[in-house]
Amino acid sequence: MQNHSHSHAHDSIPSQKNHFLIPLLLILAFAIVEAAGGFWTGSLALLGDAGHMASDVAALGLAWFAASHAKKADSSKHASGMSHAEILASVVNVILMLAVVAWIVFEAIQRFKSLHEVAGAEVMVIAFIGLLVNIVVAKIMHRDADEHTKDNLNHRAAFLHVLGDLLGSVAALVAGAVIYFTGYMAIDPILSVFISGLILLGTLGLARDIWKTLHDDKMHDAHDGHAH
Repeated sequence: MQNHSHSHAHDSIPSQKNHFLIPLLLILAFAIVEAAGGFWTGSLALLGDAGHMASDVAALGLAWFAASHAKKADSSKHASGMSHAEILASVVNVILMLAVVAWIVFEAIQRFKSLHEVAGAEVMVIAFIGLLVNIVVAKIMHRDADEHTKDNLNHRAAFLHVLGDLLGSVAALVAGAVIYFTGYMAIDPILSVFISGLILLGTLGLARDIWKTLHDDKMHDAHDGHAH
């Protein structure tokens, strides 16, 4: 029974590699488009989502690398069944997310002090395309994930980035609509801060799970040491 589970985990590795690579390429392409659009329209919500997408490229790249090397790293796995590369990728992802959140909040504070003119209609169009891209990416990752990868911190870290992007696109879309129909420019930094809070909650939850995994590994090693 144990051998079947071990074999199934290895069979999932090509699937993990595939569902990280395609989203990575999609997000990389649109991050460039969204960054350009953010500067063009003056929207912090778009710039924030572009920054988040840029961190996604690194996050998915790390996740893809970790999944590719998971099989080779069997001899150096944690008690949780995860490789050192997967644990490291998850930790780096958390740090990237915190950095993006800090940048967005800082920029939002500056915007509150001096509101910028934002092109609402253009923001709506770009954000809507971004929303479609993120939905496609989320579906790819959800479809290809099996029971093993769903519980894997590395996969959760990467999927958290994608969900954060999806929420960011929704916020940018709403910001563009409010600005276009009402001219209320403050909605752009307001929604940027709101979405940063949601991303932060998810990131802290992931950080807590990583800490718990490392702590359980330490306890497991200590138990094995006493047993010997």
